[in-house]
Amino acid sequence: MKNNFVRLAGVLFIISAISAGSLAWLNDFTKDRIEQNDLSASMSPEVIQAVAPGANTFVPFDDAALVESIKAENAKFVDLLTIVDGSGNAMGTVVQTLTPTPGYGGDMELYVGIDKDGKFTGMSVIAHSETSGLGTRTTEPDFWSQFVGKDASAEVASYDAISGVTKSSVSFVSAVNNAVSIYSQYLK
Repeated sequence: MKNNFVRLAGVLFIISAISAGSLAWLNDFTKDRIEQNDLSASMSPEVIQAVAPGANTFVPFDDAALVESIKAENAKFVDLLTIVDGSGNAMGTVVQTLTPTPGYGGDMELYVGIDKDGKFTGMSVIAHSETSGLGTRTTEPDFWSQFVGKDASAEVASYDAISGVTKSSVSFVSAVNNAVSIYSQYLK
């Protein structure tokens, strides 16, 4: 009886080890493809046009050392991207940031577009867990368009919050203000 138990436990251990090793290998093998797919999904033509009207695409920011420096100093910073038009000319910068103040469903992740003149060009929420029909209203142009054209080096202090969605509105604006901080400190 005891030998049978030990044998079964050994077989189960071997099967578990092989399964865990296979899953770890598969995760490592597909990691780059998953990141590439996530990036492609967050750069659909609709998102690009919402963040920077007239843009063709976003490309990685050319100063990787600066990006790493910002990441080391700002826990909610995700990335910097360059806004590029159809001719390959740089039009401005996109700050990809999480919300320092969580919304009702937690952090939102935003692209915040800033043109060469230091004005907001547009925004897009690329990930969130806000309540459908309520907190998701902050993802719509009716809400975020109030910031377009404003100075991206000045913190947003007054804005029209969405009635009944105060926590999500405050969260969204905290991300915009994090982008303002990054722009003012590192890019201006």
